[in-house]
Amino acid sequence: MNIQKSLDTVNRYRWIIITIFILTIIAGFFVLRNLPKDYKSEAKLSTGLLDPSRQLAPDRASYTGPDIIIKLNQQFSTIMDIMRMPKNISLLSYRLILHDLKDQKGTFKPWSAEVKVLTDAQRQEAIGLFEERLGKKQVLTPLDNGKIKLYQIVTSMGYDEKSLNKKLDINHEQNSDFISVAFTSNNTLLSVFVVNTLSNDFINNYSLEQILNKNTAIVVLDSLLKKKEAVMNNRIKQVKDYKIRNGVLNLDKQSQIVYQQITDNENKRNQALIDKQAAQAALKSVNEKLASRTSDKYLGAEVIEDNRAIISIKNKILAAEDNYLRNGYKPADKKIVDSLQLLLSARLIRSNDQYVSDPLIAKQSLVQRRISLGVEIEKATAGIGDIDRELAKLNAKFTGMVPFDAGVQNYEQKADVATREYLEILARYNQTSLDKNIGLRLQLVQEGIPTLPESSKKLIYMAMSAIASLAICFCTLFLISVLDRSVNNGAELKSALIAKVISELDYIRPDNDNIAKIWGTPHAESEYTVFKNQLRTLRFELDNMLFSNSQKVLGITGVGSASAQAFTVLNLAYAFAQMNKKVLLIGNQEFIPALQKLKIPADQPIRAVLQGADINENKPFAFINNDLDGQSLLEIRDREALSGIFGSISSRFDLTIVALDPLTDGAENREWISFITLYTAIFVAGSALHDKQKAALAPLNADEKFAGWIVSGVKQK
Repeated sequence: MNIQKSLDTVNRYRWIIITIFILTIIAGFFVLRNLPKDYKSEAKLSTGLLDPSRQLAPDRASYTGPDIIIKLNQQFSTIMDIMRMPKNISLLSYRLILHDLKDQKGTFKPWSAEVKVLTDAQRQEAIGLFEERLGKKQVLTPLDNGKIKLYQIVTSMGYDEKSLNKKLDINHEQNSDFISVAFTSNNTLLSVFVVNTLSNDFINNYSLEQILNKNTAIVVLDSLLKKKEAVMNNRIKQVKDYKIRNGVLNLDKQSQIVYQQITDNENKRNQALIDKQAAQAALKSVNEKLASRTSDKYLGAEVIEDNRAIISIKNKILAAEDNYLRNGYKPADKKIVDSLQLLLSARLIRSNDQYVSDPLIAKQSLVQRRISLGVEIEKATAGIGDIDRELAKLNAKFTGMVPFDAGVQNYEQKADVATREYLEILARYNQTSLDKNIGLRLQLVQEGIPTLPESSKKLIYMAMSAIASLAICFCTLFLISVLDRSVNNGAELKSALIAKVISELDYIRPDNDNIAKIWGTPHAESEYTVFKNQLRTLRFELDNMLFSNSQKVLGITGVGSASAQAFTVLNLAYAFAQMNKKVLLIGNQEFIPALQKLKIPADQPIRAVLQGADINENKPFAFINNDLDGQSLLEIRDREALSGIFGSISSRFDLTIVALDPLTDGAENREWISFITLYTAIFVAGSALHDKQKAALAPLNADEKFAGWIVSGVKQK
């Protein structure tokens, strides 16, 4: 999207936007001049939901934190939704229409056409029907258009549900206990009547409905409570009968006592087993000590060895003494006897020091200990037997109590379930009864009263209408700019085709398109001066290109209005003629009206020239009509002959301008261009350029013969 183009479009139509803006404000002023005043009346209802003085038995004890806020908001929303229900609005509609039908002078609104056409009898019948429906609290619907069109009458007076809800505002003031009911109308008494009537009717109907609902709930709960009570009593009786029938006093305590006795006896048995095993281990150790003769020195196990050593030494002493006597008391033999005596003494001393106690005493103690341990083992064995017999009795007793315990638990569980169900229903019954007596009670704490008119909204409405008109204008212009595919200047064309633009020519109004006047004597009209300067610049560019390539033939094609292209070509030919050049223009029928104004003959056909006819020269330039009667150049003459003819024309004229057909993919233009070494294209500003056209014109950029684009009819800002 081209933002600049959108801004240019807005700038181009700025005066239209300003005019529409001013007209909108003026029209709004006259339309809103007699805007009726609005009167607003407001009534306030207290719900008691947030009033501690009215919460005798709050039912929100189980709610905490955000749950309370959610529950309260739900209750407030429910109350407001009920107030807007058709059944409540219909009652208000009945009261309003009855008020106006019964008192024509004191009506809130003038009678509508539907009411005026009613006869007195029909009006009385309508009053009766409305009162009947009011008493029955029936909802008013479009189907209530019978002989007397009740719905149509109410709607015509603006008392129907849709009309009332538009001006009725019911909301809950934040963090307060009040619900506000407000109504805005052109009559302050009507506003007061609506809010007070709706509030009072709603309070009465809502309270009555609450009481009826509570009564219905109490009846249902009472019936259910009696059934649950009968079931509970029956279950309790079953428990009692089962205990009596099986002689069960207090099975829980009995089983607990027996179980404790079993636990105690098992602990005693375990301790007796431990004592028995300890005595057996000690007895085993005593027996091992008494049976061994080598393991314990205190029992004389080493005495035999010592005695043997002493006897051996004594024998050696006897042998030594005998040898001493026989050898004649030799000193050497004496030393042997003495050394053996010393060895015997040392052995005896060692034996005496090693055995300080009598081994017989220790052995006697072990024997006594063995007898004592045997007695303990027998006592432990006898105790374990007694404990096992007691455990067997207790286990049998406990096992016999299990079936009774299961039966009692089964009956008690059923009785407990029945009791809980009964208590739950009883709690709900009591709560419902309490809610019926001291539950939610709506109160009208502030009635609606007549008020002064609301501040006028004329300025707001006028501002909104003006803003809306501006928004519509800008949106329209935006859509125009988005959907507009037109190209209005050289920059846009260059951006669209990525092509070379050699000149722009300003727009000349149709009433000023006289070529002779443009190139005539100097004049003060600025558009002529600018246009001529632009043509001179273009003439210089083209002449420079032709001179550089030593060419005298220039082809001109284009896109857009054919008449606008013809006007540009004629001015260009006239501009070259002003350089004292002999100019020949070859064009079609579009040039003839302008040529007649310049008094240039336009009756020379190209067919005659191609057949060898002479070309008539004229001032400021000559013209040949290129109408070939549906044929092409190569169908009239061959290429060689045509080259010779165009060569002779070039030698005779300083410049030949060939006005080609609009840019298409036709063969005729390509035949002409084959005999032309330089051509340009005119794009008429304001012409649309679609994607297909862009694709068709894109190859021109790669054509060496193409000099560039001329944008004509550019409207300057």
